[in-house]
Amino acid sequence: MNYWASTILIVIYLSLASSKSYKCSIVNEAGFCFLENVIVNDPISAQHLEFPKQQILLIKSGSIPNFSKDMYTHFSGVRLLHMYNNTAIRKFLIAVSNLTEINLQRNGLLEFEVEPTEYRNLKTLTIVHNAISVIPKNIRYLEGLEKLFLYNNSLEYVDLELFTNATNLKVLSLYDNFIKTLDSKLGLRFAHLQTLSLSKNKLSFIPYFAEAFPALNAISLRKNPWNCRWLEFSMGHIEARSIQIARKDTVCRYLWVGDICCYRTVVDFLFQAQGEELRHDREQLLKLAQENRELRELVQRLNESVIKLEERVVDNKVLGGV
Repeated sequence: MNYWASTILIVIYLSLASSKSYKCSIVNEAGFCFLENVIVNDPISAQHLEFPKQQILLIKSGSIPNFSKDMYTHFSGVRLLHMYNNTAIRKFLIAVSNLTEINLQRNGLLEFEVEPTEYRNLKTLTIVHNAISVIPKNIRYLEGLEKLFLYNNSLEYVDLELFTNATNLKVLSLYDNFIKTLDSKLGLRFAHLQTLSLSKNKLSFIPYFAEAFPALNAISLRKNPWNCRWLEFSMGHIEARSIQIARKDTVCRYLWVGDICCYRTVVDFLFQAQGEELRHDREQLLKLAQENRELRELVQRLNESVIKLEERVVDNKVLGGV
């Protein structure tokens, strides 16, 4: 056997020896195939993997530091991919595939990215109990999204315009983050959004709230430093539309509006003082206007009395001359 033939055999042997075939430890009644201790440390090892041909995979332990596009070649028949708890992931790419649902929970995930290609298959994206601090701009390519769960992460800023291409979005869950700004603009509308979850953030108001969510039927607001003036206005809209408020504040150090806590800023106090001054001025003007009307009516009555008196004087003179 010559040198090259020996080398080829060695390469084939090493490839076969390094390949890894994963099998379901359990397949439950719902069709979930549970996989354990899935370890993919680099792109080369990703090329030598075999996964079960199940439509629903749940990876419950292991380590895939960089879930790259190479991984999707092994999941062509998978529709639902769930990766839980002890499966360590630091970076995750959402690539065009046949997946309709991706669920990532407690993976230590720091960032995710979306392949910049229009993609309508993915209906539900759940990235929760992780450490995501930024929503990538390419999320706008997930045009088929109906449910987006990003709760319990490290988000501080959310631009609602990133989700406008998902015209059938029904659920947006952002609770338990550090969101200070929920950016919106006039004319932005989520025609089918029914559930909006915002509890446990740092929000003081939502711009264009009443206009942006015409189909809303459930909202969570508790544990935010809401501005009282904004909350009073928005609560009127919520009550008029019979929108359900999920879980209300149980304690409040400042003011309540519809069982939700709110806070007054210095600007609010200035507006309140100015408003009270304007109300006082208005009351004084109304009082003066009323007194003016009464005075005019009195003058008119006096004029009528004078006219009648003059008529009587004239009549008496006429009678006296006869």
